[in-house]
Amino acid sequence: MKVVVYTKNIIENIEKGQSFVNVPISLMFKDFYEDVYEHITDKVKNKFFGLHLKDSICYSIGKAVKENSGAVVTSFSDVWKCFNINGEGCYGIRNFYIPINADDNREGLSIYETSKLAYEIKMLSSAHVYGLITSGCLNKNHPSEEKLYRIWNSLRHCIDSISLGGSFWLGKNGKLPNFISDVRIGEYMLFGTIPYCDDKEKLGLNGVEVQTKIIGIYPERNQLILDCGYSMADLDKCRIDYQKDLKYVDSSSEYTIMQCDHVSDYRIGDLVRFVPDYKSLVKLKYAEHEYR
Repeated sequence: MKVVVYTKNIIENIEKGQSFVNVPISLMFKDFYEDVYEHITDKVKNKFFGLHLKDSICYSIGKAVKENSGAVVTSFSDVWKCFNINGEGCYGIRNFYIPINADDNREGLSIYETSKLAYEIKMLSSAHVYGLITSGCLNKNHPSEEKLYRIWNSLRHCIDSISLGGSFWLGKNGKLPNFISDVRIGEYMLFGTIPYCDDKEKLGLNGVEVQTKIIGIYPERNQLILDCGYSMADLDKCRIDYQKDLKYVDSSSEYTIMQCDHVSDYRIGDLVRFVPDYKSLVKLKYAEHEYR
């Protein structure tokens, strides 16, 4: 099996996603698909978030290094490690993003905690502070426009702007407030899909595909065996867009069994193609990749 990445589709998704919002789009490259960046970097000019990518904003708390241009922080010790210009760990980072709890109950701080940390950061010369809100990744809970304004009015004296993520926000109709600096996308960039949005007009193109080969055919039980097991991919979480007569049955560590309505239509060596979901990309990090 291998992963095929369609870079042209990814670039088109970025451009289409930008048409849905009135603020800049930022690109999220989680570490398990960071390698996509080098294949599109010469064709996009967006700000980007990454863990190991040079000049990226590090999205993971406490993991920023001197290669990053910004860091997500939840304590002043995180900030000092990044900012310190004299002692150990002097990264020289001056852009800090504080995650705000806005109904998703993830890593975000309360308004009070955000305000306190932001004022501490502002005491450092040349430091910039931004709020960071994430929605749609774990559930559909998100702040209303009214709540966004309440958050901003409570923090406007200590932060520069608010960054919204992720692709969820592309599905919200209406103009975003001018204190929103950007919308961070990952899922839409890769798959052209928006969490909790049924508007088919907004769908983009699929940019990532898993290709497996048939290595066994069993007509007596109407089943096919594919060369990909759960050690390589979560095929039970993948979408079958092309071979509609196939249905996932089970996987071993090396192989996957598919039920098939028309076994006689297939041959050993035929490709069976899947569209992975966003979360299942983690297992595909070490698979063979082909960029087109």
